Amino acid sequence: MRGRNPSVIWGGILVVLGVLFLLSNLNVNIRWDLLWPVFLIAVGLWLLAARVGPGAGYADVDSAEARDGITKATLELSVGAGRVDVRSASLGDQLYKAHIEHAGSSPDIKLDRAAATVRINTRFDWFMGARRLRVETQLSDAVAWDVKCSTGAIRGEFDLSTTQVTTFDCRTGASRIDVNLPAPKGVVPVRIDGGALRVDITRPAGAAIRVTSTGGALQLHADGTHQDGFGNREWRSPGFETATDRYEVTVAGGALNVNISQRQ
Repeated sequence: MRGRNPSVIWGGILVVLGVLFLLSNLNVNIRWDLLWPVFLIAVGLWLLAARVGPGAGYADVDSAEARDGITKATLELSVGAGRVDVRSASLGDQLYKAHIEHAGSSPDIKLDRAAATVRINTRFDWFMGARRLRVETQLSDAVAWDVKCSTGAIRGEFDLSTTQVTTFDCRTGASRIDVNLPAPKGVVPVRIDGGALRVDITRPAGAAIRVTSTGGALQLHADGTHQDGFGNREWRSPGFETATDRYEVTVAGGALNVNISQRQ
């Protein structure tokens, strides 16, 4: 997926703090009484610059492309922290519609027609995560979709209930992810990786599914059952082993709250 992972800034901050703690443990003299105020002032200035500095004003980006015979496509979404809303819809001859509200650098929305791939990328800037971002995308329900995302901390709603999903793969931060799935065709992998996660997955009644959750602390609620603890937990719906059409779900992160339900 093109574009930088938006969490690179926060990852860099954690690396710097980790190096400082390591040096302190190695008896290198670090003046924490000076360092912490400087750090807090720097973060405060960064937040102020994000809200009132150059590029802080809001703008909109809209994009749409014709389907032109495409029957299977990929959505690649690489954005920072914000709100993400992806829905399948009847779009006639159009493949997708996208509307983005943003501050800072203008996002890129491109269709690689040869690869049948829609790419939505926010450009790297130093204020990712501190500025407004809302992504609203409609996908044609006449097309089978691979959905792939790499994001910061998001509130993500993916209502794909009226189309065919062949893959769903989301790498994210501390996020809440809601996924509304259609009936599976074949074996459909669903993978969500992140930090502190709440994941709600809804499927049609009777659709076969296996859920594997891996985390430091986790809760797994599935069709009225409940598991919690540390490490790994797995749940399978009745008849999963013999189903040819099924979902294979993997959720991994730090603290997990995973909820699996059926749509009546």
